[in-house]
Amino acid sequence: MSNTILTLAEKPAARWTEALGTLVLRSSIAGLRITPSVTYWLDFSTLDFDQALTFIDRIVATNESVPIVCMVSFPKDEDAFALLARGARGYCHVAAAPTQLRLVANTVKNGGFWLPASLMRRVMASADGLVAQISSSNAVSLDELTKRERQVANAVADGLSNREIAARLSISERTVKARLTSVFQKLSVRDRVQLALLLRGGVA
Repeated sequence: MSNTILTLAEKPAARWTEALGTLVLRSSIAGLRITPSVTYWLDFSTLDFDQALTFIDRIVATNESVPIVCMVSFPKDEDAFALLARGARGYCHVAAAPTQLRLVANTVKNGGFWLPASLMRRVMASADGLVAQISSSNAVSLDELTKRERQVANAVADGLSNREIAARLSISERTVKARLTSVFQKLSVRDRVQLALLLRGGVA
């Protein structure tokens, strides 16, 4: 499988070449033929965050089975979950060693997901809690939530970040956080990861 890196860098980092071999560098996806035989790596250390999200959306809209990996300078669980929900399959540090990059590449090209260990632990813990909650209640009801809280909860399930939710609903990020706190309490979930898993498990 070949690899295309979306970046503003003029040349590939040595570790990228060592790990992935021959690379194609692109600063835009304009005119780029999207194919599942290529893994697309997004260099968030050079790309504007919103621009990178646009790239992901366009790639996924063309073919949702295309492997996408996000390389970031400052990994955050919330961002990782949002990007994976958006359609990415991998999330790693932009300075990851060649050995790890090869593992990421092999994992995503075989249909798997590569997550930071901290996020993987949260997903597994949330999944365990989700199973228990669905076992005690056949479906999740949003009746207790206000209209705005439902909108925020559904946006989280769609993989949107707080900033994107604020923009979509024309409210402040502070208000988004307040609404989420209320949603967590009413639905008895710990965090946005468990909330998204719960909503995708079935809503009454």
